[in-house]
Amino acid sequence: MVSYDGPHQGNEMFKSFTRTWHSQPYPEISPSRPELSAAGKVVFITGGSGGIGKATAIAFAQAGAKVVAIFGRRIRNLQLAAEEISKANLAGTTTVVIESVDISQRLALEGAFTNASDKAGGAKVDILVNNAASLKPPNPLTTYSEKKLRESIEENLIGSFNVVQAVVPLLAPKAKILNISSGIAHINPLPGFWVYASLKIAIIKMFDFLQAENPDLGVFNIQPGVISTELSQVSGFQGQDDVMLPGHFNVWIASPEAEFLKGKFVWANWDVDELKALAKEVQESMLLRICLNGVPI
Repeated sequence: MVSYDGPHQGNEMFKSFTRTWHSQPYPEISPSRPELSAAGKVVFITGGSGGIGKATAIAFAQAGAKVVAIFGRRIRNLQLAAEEISKANLAGTTTVVIESVDISQRLALEGAFTNASDKAGGAKVDILVNNAASLKPPNPLTTYSEKKLRESIEENLIGSFNVVQAVVPLLAPKAKILNISSGIAHINPLPGFWVYASLKIAIIKMFDFLQAENPDLGVFNIQPGVISTELSQVSGFQGQDDVMLPGHFNVWIASPEAEFLKGKFVWANWDVDELKALAKEVQESMLLRICLNGVPI
C-alpha cells in the first residue's frame, strides 16, 4: 500500500496533498472518459449561471447528464448559461432546466426545486452541487458591520441550510452532494476575511453532519481552486486556475472512482491518480478531515 509522505509544495502560495499540482483540466478528469459518464443522471447546481457553477454544468453536459438544472437569481444570466450548457452536449441528450431563485428564501427555493424536478419528469436528483455563495468586501472583525454580518449569514449559511433541507426529499438513493467550499476555511487567517472563512468552516461542519447522519449519501467538501469569478473580484485575489478545472474535477468526484473520498475535504488542484493510490489510507484515517491538529478525534 502506498503511504502518505506529504505535504508537498503545490504552487508558490499553497502546500499540496499530492506531489502533482494542477491549474488546468487534464485527461484523468475529462468528462469524455467513459468511467465518468453521467448518462441518465439528474444534476442540480445552485449558483449555476456563471463561474464555477456554469463550468460544472457544462462539464456534466459533456459527460452526458440527462438533466442539468441550474439555479440563480438573475434570469438573463441563467438563460445565457443554458445556451452554453446545451451546446456542450453534442449528442443533444442533456435537457437544461433553469429556475430563478434566491437560496436564502426557503419557500421560493422549495418551489424552484420542485419545479425543476417536475421539468425533469419527476426523476430523483442524483447529484447536488451546492455552489451559490456571496462575499462582502473585506473588513476587520472589530469594525465589521452587524448588518453585513447578518446578510452574509443569510446568504451563505442559511442559504446552504435551505438547499440541504429542500433537496433531501428529492434525492435519489446514494445521491452525491458536492459542497463547493474554500480553502480559506482552514488556511492561516487572511486579515479582513473572517466572516467568509467562519461561514465556510461552519458550512463544512454542516455537511460533515449530513454525511454522518445519512451514510448512504456521498458528501464531499471541495476547494475549487483560485478562479476568476465575481467573488474573486470582490476579494481582490487574482485567478490562478482555469475555471474548467473544478468543472471537470466535480464530474470526477461524483463518479464511482472517488467514492473513497466520502466525507472528506479535497482541493481540485490535487492529482486524482495520486489520490486514488492513497485511497485505503485516506478512507481509514482522519486524513483530509478538518480537525484539531495532533488530536485526531
